[in-house]
Amino acid sequence: MKFLENLVLKSGKLRSIDGDLCIDREVFDTFLAAPWDLLPGFEGPPNYQLPKNGRGKDHPRYGRFVYALARHYQPQHIVEVGTFAGGTAVGFATAINQNGQGQLHCVDQDSYSNGTFPQVVKRNLARVGFPESKLQLCSGDSKEWLPKLADTLRGQVEIVLVDGDHTYDGALIDLRNALPLVKPGGFILVHDVDRRRKMDEATAEHPHPVYEAFHQVAAEERLNWCILKFIRKHLGILQVPAEQQGSTPREQAA
Repeated sequence: MKFLENLVLKSGKLRSIDGDLCIDREVFDTFLAAPWDLLPGFEGPPNYQLPKNGRGKDHPRYGRFVYALARHYQPQHIVEVGTFAGGTAVGFATAINQNGQGQLHCVDQDSYSNGTFPQVVKRNLARVGFPESKLQLCSGDSKEWLPKLADTLRGQVEIVLVDGDHTYDGALIDLRNALPLVKPGGFILVHDVDRRRKMDEATAEHPHPVYEAFHQVAAEERLNWCILKFIRKHLGILQVPAEQQGSTPREQAA
């Protein structure tokens, strides 16, 4: 596949073209072996015209990668911010089903297309047979919900996906609020770190808002990172060091 031209084989692991974080090669093997679309009958947002070969903001390759990541690491808890119609939620849910364990916590305030979250998400997850007992749907602002989730899930979440507020300040707050949730060795995924793409949320001060917030947190917390450019609009990954015991390097240094 063409996207493999952007990956380098190093020390038995496939490495993204950007960054120093190596993702286990088995994740990419699972990604390649997965169906092109995990849910061909995916329901898009109301009144959206979706392309025949994709689904706009919920492109199948994005969902297929998060499926492969969750299938490999078999998390007990996944939190995603910015569920929209459920393209990535379907990927996570399919992995949880096949793993036989795990809980999915989705946060969205239904700002892009009214009537999408949680209604459409529920129907898409039902189509892949995901039980409601493993699902928490959090309707509202992630700035309020992530601290609430940290009250019960602090240091227990293996994967957090941040794909909500795309302003610099909003993305920065979501990333900082996600950190207390993450288990040592766990990952924070950040969508829309593509500097080639002009974003509506761009400002003169922050022309690449999500990309800049991603790197700001990576620098603050001294986290390894990579950016997967074969994911539409690019997917950044941060990893909390495995040796940390429920705290970030900045918290330990305090």
